[in-house]
Amino acid sequence: MQASQFGCLYCFSRKRTRWWAKKGLHQASVRAFERRLNRVADGLFASALDEFLGARVPIQLGGLHDPFTPRERMLGVTLRLLKILRDRKYPTLISTKGDLVAEQEYLDLLKEMMVVVRFSAAGVSERYRLQIDRRCADFDRTLEKISKLARNGVVTALRIQPVIPGFEQDALDMARKAAAAGARRISFEYLKLPKESVANEIKILSSVVGFDLLKHMSRAGLSTVGWDYSLISCVKRPFVLEARKVCHSAGVSFGAGDTDFIPLSDGDGCCGSTSDLLPGSSQFKANLSGIVKLGSQGQDQKVRFDQLKTIWAPQRPISTYLDTRSRGPKNSGHTSDWLSLLARRWNGECGPYSPDFFYGVNWQGECDRDGMRIYDASELADALTPNTNRSQRAFS
Repeated sequence: MQASQFGCLYCFSRKRTRWWAKKGLHQASVRAFERRLNRVADGLFASALDEFLGARVPIQLGGLHDPFTPRERMLGVTLRLLKILRDRKYPTLISTKGDLVAEQEYLDLLKEMMVVVRFSAAGVSERYRLQIDRRCADFDRTLEKISKLARNGVVTALRIQPVIPGFEQDALDMARKAAAAGARRISFEYLKLPKESVANEIKILSSVVGFDLLKHMSRAGLSTVGWDYSLISCVKRPFVLEARKVCHSAGVSFGAGDTDFIPLSDGDGCCGSTSDLLPGSSQFKANLSGIVKLGSQGQDQKVRFDQLKTIWAPQRPISTYLDTRSRGPKNSGHTSDWLSLLARRWNGECGPYSPDFFYGVNWQGECDRDGMRIYDASELADALTPNTNRSQRAFS
């Protein structure tokens, strides 16, 4: 009989994968991955992906699909990939809810790797967990896995995602327990409502917690970002700042999973792959959240497009990795596809993402000689200053 996989109510990965994934099980090609790494090690770069690998930007296993579902016990694909990554000492981030990662065969591998293992759990009262994180461990079991890996010298983290509105205090309690168990970093991300799931999964989720989540979040304030409904920034802000404070009080680093608050995260990378947890890695910072944070640390606390040219970024085309809506014109006068992509978004004229999408960044009318906006990040800089006294309004 086929082993059951995870079935979290809030998960949208199945619907967001490519259309052909619906036809059956697809798995990574271990041989193709190894051949690519060997080619890159020989200095033969054929794509932007090769450039990222050559720069030793961390790889994440589990960004969309968990690498430690029960199928891994049958197929062993993750095990073979981990051996390749171990042999090359390649910086790796693993995101999982699975138990298999803590079994001895995998633990022996992880102890020899440059790796962060990030466990994931919904921010909700424990009495609802097994109905929401379906076919997943309860939180006590997650704490046991964090503790076991930490005792064996493996860097661990916890992602509390999604934080379900109304259960913020439960999420903070989870963070304190994870810190005590040995987690080095804790990140938080509020529930998003995927448009394709509101009528089904979110309706079921609402029935579990006992109130209509869509109505609850709508009353608080919703915005539409891409394919998702999300709480507006001013509603999320008090909890995000409080969660950051709780993490620092517990002696662990803080990560913000909500895109608009990413620059408040500790360290220089996203998703828990920062240099302090993965020494020897090269964090990719030539993006909007990275440049916003860089600008906030400058003497004048300004964010300028030209600052992107001082940071490493791939020179080969990235358009092949994007859908047709994101590609834009092939040549917009910049040195690379990547800079052209960011330039199209810089002034806020191509979708929601521009520097002032992020908390603490504002445009006050200033532009450079090329017409690119110069943003002020002094509010973000203030929030990043240690021991800043900030009034916190209560959150629901």
